[in-house]
Amino acid sequence: MIAKILKSGNFSDVVGYVLRQFHDPEKYTPDTWRVIDSDGIMGESYKQIVGSFDLGHSLNKRKSNPAGHIAVSFDKKDLPRLTDDFMVQLAKEYMERMGIVDTQYIIVRHFETEHPHFHIVYNRVNLHGKSINESKNFDRSHKATKAIKEKYDLTFSPKKKLYEDAKAEMKVKIQAAMYNCKSWDEFKRRLTPAGIDVEIYKDRDTGKPQGVRFTYGDFTFKASAIDRAFSFGRLDKFFNQNAGMTVASQPEPQRVKVKFAPKPEPPKSNIVADIAETAAQAIGGLFQVGPGYDPEEQAFYNEMQRREKRKLKKKSGRHL
Repeated sequence: MIAKILKSGNFSDVVGYVLRQFHDPEKYTPDTWRVIDSDGIMGESYKQIVGSFDLGHSLNKRKSNPAGHIAVSFDKKDLPRLTDDFMVQLAKEYMERMGIVDTQYIIVRHFETEHPHFHIVYNRVNLHGKSINESKNFDRSHKATKAIKEKYDLTFSPKKKLYEDAKAEMKVKIQAAMYNCKSWDEFKRRLTPAGIDVEIYKDRDTGKPQGVRFTYGDFTFKASAIDRAFSFGRLDKFFNQNAGMTVASQPEPQRVKVKFAPKPEPPKSNIVADIAETAAQAIGGLFQVGPGYDPEEQAFYNEMQRREKRKLKKKSGRHL
């Protein structure tokens, strides 16, 4: 018996994971999992269960990530003894030892791996609006599982077997998370409720992504150690294809051609009119070219011309 305390989160994600809402429905059919016990939950559908948990969380909205999540697995040698009722008994005893009491919970059994296991999803806000005491959780969990194994004579698995089992479990969980996945962020978010952390490591010289590591409890594996299909390049290509965003198919930015209208040419001057106008000005405006000739205005213009000439004569006389 091994208990993994997984990251807490919101009820939509955590409940969605244990009820297989984000998995391939053709592979994860209803007979691959079932709810074997619950308390404080109204209804059986995904939406009803999430709604019930959210209602309980409303007693203390200050509590972030209210969905607690623990996965408990067993050696396959214990399978003949692990009826649903016995699993519920073990789960309740484990929760009591962990101080997970007076709160909502569901216990969901999964059948997709050869190792029997169940998931406990509980509200970290109890029925009185108080936070569940989770101090020293990992230490308490170790003591609880050890006591229960000894009490019921459950199988103790050697370290090497745990290593191989972890690798096999991770492969199944990673494959499930890939279903219709369109980005690395979505992939990471799906694996968080499964207890798997995803790390993309980069080349020291170029800074470009070089590979992927997966961590599951005490075990960390390079992607290729689990399956070559999980390499960074293959997963990245897979996500892009799902999103319809492969580099090859990305449309090139269209170049916008801007057409400038030709500048209008200045109107060609009427040479005859220009000459006539210049001649008229030269002889004091005796002739007026164009419409609107005004004798008074012409007289005023001539007077101003005479005054300007007198000023020039006075200035030249002073210099002499």
